[in-house]
Amino acid sequence: MSGAALAPVAVLRTPFAGKFGVPRQAGLVPAAEGRVEFLPAYAASEFTRGLEAFSHLWLLTGFHLNPPWSGSAVVRPPRLGGNARVGVFASRSPNRPNGLGLSLVRLLGQEPGALRVGGVDAADGTPVFDVKPYLPWAEAVPNARAEWAEGAPQRRAVEDIAVPAELAVRLGPERLALVRELLRLEVRPAYQAADERTYGMTVAGWNVRWRATAEGGLAVVEADPVRGD
Repeated sequence: MSGAALAPVAVLRTPFAGKFGVPRQAGLVPAAEGRVEFLPAYAASEFTRGLEAFSHLWLLTGFHLNPPWSGSAVVRPPRLGGNARVGVFASRSPNRPNGLGLSLVRLLGQEPGALRVGGVDAADGTPVFDVKPYLPWAEAVPNARAEWAEGAPQRRAVEDIAVPAELAVRLGPERLALVRELLRLEVRPAYQAADERTYGMTVAGWNVRWRATAEGGLAVVEADPVRGD
């Protein structure tokens, strides 16, 4: 085994400027596309030769926006309502000793020194430590057990996401589709899910703000492009 220190081979570019609003697992929002941009030492085409034979990839990443691990042995998974605690190694929480993430993404295409991928679940600028092809015969286990994390998270109905016509036009069809798919998931912390405050996220270069409606849906109330300094 090599004794070399772990170092990135690429940087993942995504629509998400910060942690808030990022899907909690890869593949939940197929419209969330990203680019794996290899560092110069790994950008030669030989490094990805043959990758076109695979539809999906594993990305080993780092949670670069997280504070240092606090040393806590337990976390509060959103799937348990944000109150019940489980061991950090019994969770997919980003708050863990080495801050490493594992994402299964779809390979959309190859470009010189980069890969286009779909279904990303990471903030922009995330370091990528390794890329590996997904092998369905070895890594899809039909009878695997997950108990409290069984099944995909619930999604709101499309009609429960209200976007005023003028904001829909400003966002444009692709960005609007991404915002809708993100808001169909529960992106708020579990302990704030019933809160009526206004929330905001920066996605695909736009600041988007929304609040809960009396009917239990969500309504987008503002959408503005991010302005540079």
